[in-house]
This record gives sequence, structure tokens and C-alpha cells, in this order.
Amino acid sequence: MNNGPEGRQIAVVTGAAGGLGAAIVASLLERGDKVVATDVNDDALQELREKFPQSVDALETTVADVASEESWNAIREAASSQFGAPTILVNNAGISPKHNGKKLEGIDIPKTEWDAVLGVNLTGPFLGIKTLAPGMIEQGYGRIINIASVAARYGGRLGGLHYASTKTGLLGVTRAFAQELAEFGITVNAVAPGRIASGMASMVGDNVNTDYATTIPVGRLGTAEDVAHTVRFLSEPDSSFITGATVDVNGGSHMQ
Repeated sequence: MNNGPEGRQIAVVTGAAGGLGAAIVASLLERGDKVVATDVNDDALQELREKFPQSVDALETTVADVASEESWNAIREAASSQFGAPTILVNNAGISPKHNGKKLEGIDIPKTEWDAVLGVNLTGPFLGIKTLAPGMIEQGYGRIINIASVAARYGGRLGGLHYASTKTGLLGVTRAFAQELAEFGITVNAVAPGRIASGMASMVGDNVNTDYATTIPVGRLGTAEDVAHTVRFLSEPDSSFITGATVDVNGGSHMQ
């Protein structure tokens, strides 16, 4: 079993152009890693590159649909040709559709929307691990972090039934792959953010987030950096004895 890579790690981060994804990319670049940042939004990826002019040689961006196996093959090839086989995978891409700022009730969700959420939030991470884990197995080392949600703990109060279902399923994917890959020096963990002041939280009215913050014991919404710091820790070589875990980053809004 490999104790870890020598020098920089090579990371793939999905949903990298959003607030949370960009914070994760920034944290890994700051550590000195090489990062392949993927997203469906080409313009947003260009804006991401412009945020890190000093890391031009360490950051590669590629447009990809995580629900597509072909896209994952392209991601693997882009990473390998630019930097080498990835040692870190952060499955961050996720969607939570809203209608006039509100979720649909479960019985009102059309199958097309259900399929879209399932594709990005659950099929995407499965395909990512399926595609990149073999390269990690060859190296005898890997760190896989799936971005879940506190919605997996208590249901889709704000995100909706489909969002909560996929994030709950992602915890199962995390544990199952953790068991299968542990012998190869690969850890698989989940991070379950609470209400984070970026991305999806901005899709609802300010009053919703203000009211929500009053229910959080620490008295505020989380930040993208709060989550990025946790991802960075779990992607360290020294985190080798943590696998199959779900790390809650929610300010105490859910305590087991």
C-alpha cells in the first residue's frame, strides 16, 4: 500500500465553476496541487481561470456533463495528458431545481426533472469513481470526496424530494466504494454541508436564509471556505484512517 504521492497531488473537481467548487479549487491550488476543474458552463470556467493567473500551469479546465460516461472518459484523458493520473476526485457537481424560488412537492416533480437531478447528483459521482478509481488502484493511493448534504439527514425541506433522495443515495455510494477500495489505499468519504451562503442558497429569498440562520447553533450560514477546508483535510495523505465517513459541516444544525 502506498503511503501517498510524492510532491503535488492531481485533483479532479466537478461543479468547479460555482461558489463551492471554486473555493475547493482555490484551496487545493493553494496547497500546491494540480487541478482539473470541470463544469457544464464554459464561460464560468473561463472566469474561474481568470481568478488564478498565478496557477496557470497547475489548473486545467474542461467542459463536461458528469451524467455522461463519455464526458468522464474525456476528463480522465485531459487529466492524464496534462498532469498525470488523478489521485483526488471531488464529486461536487449538484443541482436542486427551483420554481419561482421554491421546490416542487414530491408528487408534482416531473420525471424529466427527477432524471436530471438523479443524473447529476448520483449517477455523476458513480461514473466519476468508476472511471478514475482504476488509475488510483494502479498507484495504490487515492482520495475520493463526495459532496452530499444535510438534506440526506432530514429530507428535502428546501431542496426537494429528488435532491434529498440523491444525497442520501450518495452516502450509500460513499460507504460501498469505501469498502471496495480500502485495500488499495483509497479512501472514500462524504462531506455533508448544511446551509451554505453560496450557490443554491441564493436561489431562494433572502428572508429564507435569514430565518434559517437563526436555527443554526453557531448563528450563521456556512461559507464555501468552511466546506473547502474539510475537503482539503480529507484529501491529505495523512487522512488515511478515515474512510466511509460522512463529515457534517453545518454549524450544529444537525447533531447525531
